[in-house]
Amino acid sequence: MATIDSREIIDRLIKNNGFYEDDARVYMIVEYTNAFGGITWGVTWVSDDKNRRMKYLVETEYVRNPKIIWCSEPVIRS
Repeated sequence: MATIDSREIIDRLIKNNGFYEDDARVYMIVEYTNAFGGITWGVTWVSDDKNRRMKYLVETEYVRNPKIIWCSEPVIRS
């Protein structure tokens, strides 16, 4: 997962349905509070392994309150 701290880039990804310039299409964007109390976004291109995708929603000391804010397909949580 790539970490992005620019709301402008995240807004552009969402507006463009997961595309940014000539990069591959993003699968999911997760918003979270970082260890310093700021809002940060994690972006992943992985869509084929549900277990791997859901690990991005696990809290750690560096990732607090993670939540999916955009996904290219409906996300079903078990």
